[in-house]
Amino acid sequence: MFKSGLKYKFKAVNAHGIHSPFVFEFYNEVLKKAHLSEKKEIEKLRKQLLADHSEIEITDFGAGSRIHNSNKRKISDLAKHAAISKKYGRLLSRVVEYYDLKNALELGTSLGIGTLYISSGGADITTLEGCPEIARNAQANIDKLGFTSVDMKVGEFESSFSQLTNKEYDLIYIDGNHEEEATIKYFEKFLNHAHNDTFLVFDDIRWSEGMEKAWQKIIQSEKIHVSIELLRMGIVLKRKEQEKQHFILKF
Repeated sequence: MFKSGLKYKFKAVNAHGIHSPFVFEFYNEVLKKAHLSEKKEIEKLRKQLLADHSEIEITDFGAGSRIHNSNKRKISDLAKHAAISKKYGRLLSRVVEYYDLKNALELGTSLGIGTLYISSGGADITTLEGCPEIARNAQANIDKLGFTSVDMKVGEFESSFSQLTNKEYDLIYIDGNHEEEATIKYFEKFLNHAHNDTFLVFDDIRWSEGMEKAWQKIIQSEKIHVSIELLRMGIVLKRKEQEKQHFILKF
């Protein structure tokens, strides 16, 4: 959403506009140092996927694609349009590394690039993917790089949710069904798996008008005290001890 992106650029602040010790530290130690989480093996894999023009059959339970209307996709197109970017992948890895997060949950594995970035930070990760063919390719990518701390669950999200225990996660990354109602449902569902300092991360918050509405509802929740906006990505935390604040940070 072009206009929304312009609003972000005008409102985004750096460290001088932050009046929260926690968010000030996050800005200086995570955002400004995310580039330190360079993962050459993951980016090498990305290049290989971008060059792979083979097609797979897609089972899509979500909002679908804004680019394709066919149920067949090229691996290269998925790598280009669905995989997390290098910039935001390094950010997730840095969050895990800096805060020494142990357990992560991901909704929407895609080809596994985001999964690998989170795992590379040192966290054990449970990742949920709806499409069997995409999951098969993602697992092959994960195995190729030798990552063993990934547990993938395949099937419709509602079915996969039933396989989750009451375990709390340190980071929950939501990049699945890009519909307003579904995103709100995921938020409410995963709040039950979040402790006071869990990072709940939402990708593509400007993907559509519906996603923007969902994001606004999430940051207005009385259960959320810290919300951080980073152009395409949003992060929220309960942090009950902190005064409710919303931050739009340069990244």
